[in-house]
Amino acid sequence: MISTCFHAAGSKVAAADKSTPGGGAAGTQDGGENFQVGERVWVNGNKPGVVQFLGEAQFAPGQWAGIVLDEPIGKNDGSVAGVRYFQCEALKGIFTRPSKLSYTEGEANGTQTAPPSRAGSPTPSTASLASHTPSVKKVSTATPATPASNLARTNSESISNLSDTSSVKKGERELKNGDRVLVGGTKAGVVRFLGETDFAKGEWCGVELDEPLGKNDGAVAGTRYFQCQAKYGLFAPVHKVTRIGFPSTTPAKAKTTARKLVATPSGLKRSPSASSISSMSSVASSVSAKPSRTGLLTETSSRYSRKISGTTAVQEVLKEKQQHIEQLMAERDMERAEVAKATTHVGEVEQELTLLREDQEQMEAKMDQLRTLVEAADKEKVELLNQLEEEKRKVEDLQFRVEEACITKGDLETQTKLEHAHIKELEQSLLFEKTKAEKLQRELEDTRVATVSEKSRIMELERDLVLRTREVADLRLRLEVQQSSEGSDSTTSPLLEEVSSLRAQLASQEDQQQVELARLKETLAAAEKAHSEAVSQFQVSSTKISTDNEQLKLRLSQNEKENADVIELWRSKLESAIASHQQAMEELKVSFSKGAGSQTTELVETKSALERLKVEHKQALEEVGARCEAEAAARARETGELNKQLLVVLEEKECLEESLRSSVESAEEQHLVEMEDVLGKLHTAELKVNELEEAKEVQEQVAAMEALQSQAGQGNQALQNLRTQLEEAQSQTRSQGNRVGPYPCHTTIVHDHIQFLICEFSRKISVKHTWLERRLKAGEERLDQLANEKAKLQSDISDMMKSSGDSSAQLTKMNQDITQKERYTASGDLDSLKQQNSKYKEELNLSKEQLSSENQKISGLCQEIDELKQAASVKSQSLVVLQEENNKLTRELGSSKKETSGQETTMKKQLDEEKASLQKSIHKSSALISEKDQELETLMSELSVLRGESATAKTLKFTVQLLEKDKARLQEHVQSLETSLSGGQDTVTSSSGDAALDQLRENKETAESQIEFLNSVIVDLQKKNEELKGKLEKMAEAALNGNNASDGFNKGPSKKKVPPRLFCDICDCFDLHDTEECPTQMQMPDSPPHTTYHGSKDEERAYCDICEAFGHWTDSCNDDQTF
Repeated sequence: MISTCFHAAGSKVAAADKSTPGGGAAGTQDGGENFQVGERVWVNGNKPGVVQFLGEAQFAPGQWAGIVLDEPIGKNDGSVAGVRYFQCEALKGIFTRPSKLSYTEGEANGTQTAPPSRAGSPTPSTASLASHTPSVKKVSTATPATPASNLARTNSESISNLSDTSSVKKGERELKNGDRVLVGGTKAGVVRFLGETDFAKGEWCGVELDEPLGKNDGAVAGTRYFQCQAKYGLFAPVHKVTRIGFPSTTPAKAKTTARKLVATPSGLKRSPSASSISSMSSVASSVSAKPSRTGLLTETSSRYSRKISGTTAVQEVLKEKQQHIEQLMAERDMERAEVAKATTHVGEVEQELTLLREDQEQMEAKMDQLRTLVEAADKEKVELLNQLEEEKRKVEDLQFRVEEACITKGDLETQTKLEHAHIKELEQSLLFEKTKAEKLQRELEDTRVATVSEKSRIMELERDLVLRTREVADLRLRLEVQQSSEGSDSTTSPLLEEVSSLRAQLASQEDQQQVELARLKETLAAAEKAHSEAVSQFQVSSTKISTDNEQLKLRLSQNEKENADVIELWRSKLESAIASHQQAMEELKVSFSKGAGSQTTELVETKSALERLKVEHKQALEEVGARCEAEAAARARETGELNKQLLVVLEEKECLEESLRSSVESAEEQHLVEMEDVLGKLHTAELKVNELEEAKEVQEQVAAMEALQSQAGQGNQALQNLRTQLEEAQSQTRSQGNRVGPYPCHTTIVHDHIQFLICEFSRKISVKHTWLERRLKAGEERLDQLANEKAKLQSDISDMMKSSGDSSAQLTKMNQDITQKERYTASGDLDSLKQQNSKYKEELNLSKEQLSSENQKISGLCQEIDELKQAASVKSQSLVVLQEENNKLTRELGSSKKETSGQETTMKKQLDEEKASLQKSIHKSSALISEKDQELETLMSELSVLRGESATAKTLKFTVQLLEKDKARLQEHVQSLETSLSGGQDTVTSSSGDAALDQLRENKETAESQIEFLNSVIVDLQKKNEELKGKLEKMAEAALNGNNASDGFNKGPSKKKVPPRLFCDICDCFDLHDTEECPTQMQMPDSPPHTTYHGSKDEERAYCDICEAFGHWTDSCNDDQTF
């Protein structure tokens, strides 16, 4: 029974082992030609897409399928060699054989039956063990047999996922100019160009390397794409360039497999270790090392067939069979125990694997959390630094404003000083003008006295003239009486001489008086001009002082407004600063309460940065508080000083107003007095002019009268003499008449002569009198004319006075005109002067009315000044209120400081607690980091060793090629020797043939021994090269998965993955060189590129149906590649 069971079990296992490949192949063949356009398929079981083309293509014979992939990890955009088969996005199109397609993931047709050399395919012992374990596990209660098969399957899937991660990451990458990248995983640099190029199709990335490991200086084939130094430029496809950063190590494919295979721990994001497979293979080998059940049964049957003779033999056979059965039962129990041990060992290994993976995932999650925490801390640090910069900038703005306020204060002080100096200058000028006015007044008084004296003199002259006229009339009568009696020409000549001398004296006096009159007029005009200038300057100074007063008022109001604005701004800024600091403290609390854990250096940096920021924040708070207090004190001092200055300015203003009032009143009074004086001076000057003119005429008349009087006196004297002579003559005549009677005729003659003289003299006097009367009439007519002109001028003056506001200036100007016009005129009447005086009085009344209106204006200005005083008092009250508010703010600031200090103490306590917790976590993480650092160092050392070994492998490969060439040459030599040997057997003689034959045989043997030696050397070198490639693949897998090379020290030997073949995207060929090493990229002169293919046109180029590429045949292709 037992033997038959074992026979059946063995046959089942063998059948399963034999039927598996064939069945897989049959399945692939059936499903290979049922695809249609539009169906969703998987290429090689790992690249999803949609069928867009089915049929023959021009680039290769046979049936082809064009697929549009979901991700940009393809080869084209639906066109190959200039022929378009379908339309899609760039790098999403791919052509493959229909046999490589499948409807489900991981089940590609023709890929399940991979050769044993590929990673992930289970060995026959493992497969037999996997198929045999269910029958054994029916009795035991250990773990089920599915994990082994799942391990095998997920191993293959994880390796395929590993091959896909690079393409997925390449599709997901978004490069841009200026990014730091790695080209080929070893060459670091900066992206300088992205786009299409002229030397090859597709999207290329131009990189400026950090070291001179490149091929060019940014220009290829005469076209410049970017600028860099020679040997620093390199062009590579975009999918071969990776950005330097912290990319996710978990591919999307591994996540999907993790979702599918939840039941087993082998569906995690990293490929399973090979320790489980190795342990299963060791169990299988231990099971296969036991003696076969079928062999034992056949051996016993042959042994017992010889001894079936007799009962003793039967009994012995039965005993032996029983012993054999017991032995088989013991062997079965041992096998069961070994199987149980193996299963428990497999379960323990799987549990260890799950635990290790969970630990690794936890560590990665912790690392991610730590990274996020560090990033958050960095962001908070940046935000805090930005806030600190903003606070500093605000403080600087406040300082700048305070400095501006100080500067404006200094400017105001300088302006007030300048205004005070200006007021002093104005006062000095007023004093100077007062002295001038006093001098003019004294001069006017002197001129008044002179005019009064002149008037009295003129009155006396008039009285003398009246007397003289009476005397002239008497003299006329007397002359008429004595005209006939006396007369002689001798008496008239001296009279005429006296008249001419008197006229000359009169002319000289007239000239002197004219000169004196011109001098007086000039002094009067200069005095009036100086007075008008002083009045205008006084008016300008008064207007300037009023405008300065208004400007001071405006500046005072502006300063008060600015002070209020600055206080409000300080208050708002202090409130905002307190709020921002409280918010920053709350954010720091929240950020520190979120969780701890980061790397040591980053934590130390963040802690130091936080402490530094706290210290800076505290210092900034203290500085801001001190500055606020200092500025508040300075503001208080400034406000006090400003109040004092305001009071001083107000007092000065009151003094100035009083002085201005007094000066205005005195100026008005002085102006009135000066106006009266000027009018009086003008009047007196006019009177003086008139009097002078009258005096001149009177002097002329007086001179004429004096001449007449002298003539009359002479005539009187002559008359008296004549009278005396006549009396004497009469007495003589009487006496003589008494004596002599005959003399009456002589007396009559003498009397007639005297009468003739008297008549002649009287006639001359009458002629002179008529001439004088005519001259007086002409003078009176001219005076009337001048009076009319003066009236007209006065009417013009009144019109001009009405039209203009400045009466004094116009009056002086018109007076100057009048004086200039009246300088050449004669004297005027007293009536006209009285009329002019009345007019001047009217003008004086008008000026008094104007003065009253100006007094009203001054009273209005005084009311405005009182209102300004009231406003200033209100402002001072508001300043007091603002000072109280400022004190309140300082008190609130002190309370907020106390609150912030309390919060800082609590925060320090919390920080100390969090520091302790963080120190614990830091110790843990530092231990993990040290372990990781050790693992990294081991990996780096292994990587350096592997690089050295790869270099030796290259040299060995080169020596292998040389040896292969030598081998081929030797083989050709052996063949030639064999042919010559076969041909020489017929021709060579027997005597010489034996020696030549022996020589040829020896040569053949030596050549064959050399060939065998070379073959052994080649085989050893190939094995060594494969071992090195396997190590490199391990390192690449470890780098891709994030594992370290030390993970495999207890996992046993794993299946080797075929290394990626060299492929140049520019030359479009395999196995020659990589794209980075392409000679096309080498720095070359600016010449057009030559073709890279130099074969003959008749020769057929090597083409691969699997890769859809030229360069090699289908027989020598690796199945993993696609076109």
